[in-house]
Amino acid sequence: MSPSDSSSSETTWMTLTREYEGFPLYLRFPRRIANEDLQSRFPVLWALTHTFSFRRFDGSPEPAYNDTLGEFDHALVTLFERDGLGHIVLVETFAGKRHYYFYVQSTVEWESVLHALRVRFPGYTLAARGKEDPTWQFLRQYRSDFGF
Repeated sequence: MSPSDSSSSETTWMTLTREYEGFPLYLRFPRRIANEDLQSRFPVLWALTHTFSFRRFDGSPEPAYNDTLGEFDHALVTLFERDGLGHIVLVETFAGKRHYYFYVQSTVEWESVLHALRVRFPGYTLAARGKEDPTWQFLRQYRSDFGF
């Protein structure tokens, strides 16, 4: 299946659906992401994972539950942009979880960002991890693996 456009006022998003290990994999990513300026400014890959409270047998979120996640999703996809601290590169929904992948400045304090999100969105099961990736190898490999 080829990527399709979906626009917001700030970012044009592409979406893609694949089957992975027999289950649906939903991808959403900004139309324009990788460039040398962003790579030099944001050398750290940060992944935030939201485990769904209500999911279907195939791991996708229950539709009614997914409809309630709009404010949370918007908060995440714009999390670092307004302060110029990072850039979202991929949103992946698979196996009962939604993973938000960002490239951020090395000064971003993970614990405080995660704490603020947990305070703002109590009851959401959130986890985060980060690692140095100055050449954006994760994103390059992911794009190669899934054809976008």
